[in-house]
Amino acid sequence: MFEIRRYGHGSFHSEEFMRQRVAMWQRSWMGMLSAVACATVGCAGGAPEPEETAAASRLSLPPGNILPNPSFESSVTGWSSWQGSLSRVAQASAPDGASVVRVTRTAGDMYSLDDAPDAVSSTTVGTVYRASAYVAAGNAGTVGKPVVLVVRERNAAGATVGYAEDSASLTTAFQHLTVDAPVQQSGNRVDVYVLQSGAVSGNVFLADALTLEVVPPATPGEPSNLLWSDEFDGVAGASPNPLVWEAETGGMWDHGRTLQQYTGRTQNVQLDGRGHLRITALRETYTGGDGVTRDYTSARIHTRGRMERQYGYVEVRLKAPVGNGTWPAAWLMGSTGEWPANGEFDIFEGEGALPTLAHGTLHGPGITYGWDSPGQVDYAPARVGDAWRTFGISWDANRVEWYADRIKRFTFTRGTMGTWVFDQPNHVILNLALGDLGGDPASTVFPQVLEVDYVRWYANAPSN
Repeated sequence: MFEIRRYGHGSFHSEEFMRQRVAMWQRSWMGMLSAVACATVGCAGGAPEPEETAAASRLSLPPGNILPNPSFESSVTGWSSWQGSLSRVAQASAPDGASVVRVTRTAGDMYSLDDAPDAVSSTTVGTVYRASAYVAAGNAGTVGKPVVLVVRERNAAGATVGYAEDSASLTTAFQHLTVDAPVQQSGNRVDVYVLQSGAVSGNVFLADALTLEVVPPATPGEPSNLLWSDEFDGVAGASPNPLVWEAETGGMWDHGRTLQQYTGRTQNVQLDGRGHLRITALRETYTGGDGVTRDYTSARIHTRGRMERQYGYVEVRLKAPVGNGTWPAAWLMGSTGEWPANGEFDIFEGEGALPTLAHGTLHGPGITYGWDSPGQVDYAPARVGDAWRTFGISWDANRVEWYADRIKRFTFTRGTMGTWVFDQPNHVILNLALGDLGGDPASTVFPQVLEVDYVRWYANAPSN
């Protein structure tokens, strides 16, 4: 049992759809025989027909086109046919150049134009392929017949695991078909073909400008209407702006489960002179003003009472430490009341023991949402700290959204669970804790640093 995944916007009547699926399996082995025959002795009708006078036209084919010989200007090399024959013919109305391929039915009620060999020999999950072709009826008897452009993904056993199509009814004018096909599994093969069904003797279709390209990842939109930001400009070694940030100190945070003594010293929190904030964790024995002695120091700073806002999109660009035991975070907390009644938005949390993972979470009375799923991004094999990463939280009176790399990863809607406590001004917190969820830092080399490029508060989140 397997699943054929169907994408695109074309469809046939159900009987025709099932007939195509049966034909697809026949093509799995018959098509290979046809391709071998074409390569060895040439396809029937493969010799060029007398060329008519044609005025060449040129499309702008994608520069990343994977398919060879997409426009048949000199031959039909790189293509074969199942239950049909191929020839190159001159065509005044050719979408690209002066020639097209003529595909003539030789057997059965379906026949096709196939790439030979398969266009992609090994797939990668996350890739999306886009196929495109121009098709037309080759004679009056083929007008109105259904045709499909197909991108098919097969595994090593030959089973189809992905199938995407666009369809049309053939006319004498060329029509443009295009379809996107997301890869289902890594290591598979992808082929492209154009298939006409409902075929009878004498049917012919024409094709031109066949392409297959990798669809570039969507570019996230920009957040808009900046309300406030700290770009951490200033001289190297300076403390962050005291009109905005206050250092919290002490050694008994998280009910004593973490291992650091937070300080306001510039050894632990300072600007680097290049537009970044550095929160540095050190292995050192230190007794804080609360009388608690710890074997590590670090910093935690916040904007409570200095910069608070209600609603909007808060974005932090950072580079996280990767040592075992580190627990970096950038978050928001309601400025009125005690936790959890004041609410908490974790824009980013990292785990030094699991350095490829980034988490986003929200907390309130009866609410813990995110963290593992859907609030997790895995950058494996890269680590979170290998590059600058951007994380954000957007919220209003009805929903909370978490973003990683400006891509929306989850939406939490009012009334989903627990008590909604997020209708109040929030302040920003940046810190680097040690131990607890971060793991044991005993084997980690220090110092460890959380770098922050900026914190920005916008009215509007990125468009996705």
